[in-house]
Amino acid sequence: MYLSSLIPFAFLAFSSNVLCTSLHNRWEVPVGFGNIKEIKSSIRVPHGSDAVHTFWMANGFNQGYMGMQRNSATERRILFSIWDDNHGSIVDLVEKNHGAVAEGFGGEGTGAHAYVHHNWTAEQTVFFKVTANVNKAKGGSAFSGYYSTDLGKTWELVATFFAQKQPYWLSSPYDFLENWTADQTALREGYYGNYSITNTEGKAYNIERTHFTRTKPLKPTDLWEQKIVGGPGKEVYMRIDGTKEQGVYHPPSNPPTQIV
Repeated sequence: MYLSSLIPFAFLAFSSNVLCTSLHNRWEVPVGFGNIKEIKSSIRVPHGSDAVHTFWMANGFNQGYMGMQRNSATERRILFSIWDDNHGSIVDLVEKNHGAVAEGFGGEGTGAHAYVHHNWTAEQTVFFKVTANVNKAKGGSAFSGYYSTDLGKTWELVATFFAQKQPYWLSSPYDFLENWTADQTALREGYYGNYSITNTEGKAYNIERTHFTRTKPLKPTDLWEQKIVGGPGKEVYMRIDGTKEQGVYHPPSNPPTQIV
């Protein structure tokens, strides 16, 4: 099923079209680790911090990302997206969850995505997994996105897409926290952790170090926090919006992270 071939090209980096400061956490992959075929991580949102119009992105990579959103007062999603090659290549749906919606998208890049309606809750730890399988004969890669609500013991498929003209393994893993509206009154927080990668030789590695970046603040009243929390899952904490009196760590320090 060809999902992106009719969408006009209008690529923008995800950080260039936001209305508020967005925060990113970039994983440090060991030098010489090899080709990455799988990435995994988790997200946990504190009570009262699951505001509408928020994207908690868990597994970002050069060709796409996945994570969870709160889209309205009654709708929450698990989302998996794959970009095309910026030159009109096709992102083809191979398989999807029986309850998933799969469609093309535009705006911040073009490609195809799939999402399932899943009523995740605050304080619940949701795990995410992305896999890649390069097919050199076909000149592309199959990317699959999964989520787990039992700490990674079992996995639920969101979708598998074949990205034509993109014979790439996973690279440059990262996560982010984003508000896609101009309303900054509601607090948005998240704990991100349990980072792991597996290479094509089957070697697994738990990510030991990450580093923070953010978009340039658009107004003096923007608030954010990025902290390394640690613990068994080597979690990091990210927060945007709300007031100085809110949040797990308050007042937020607006740390001077690298701007992208």
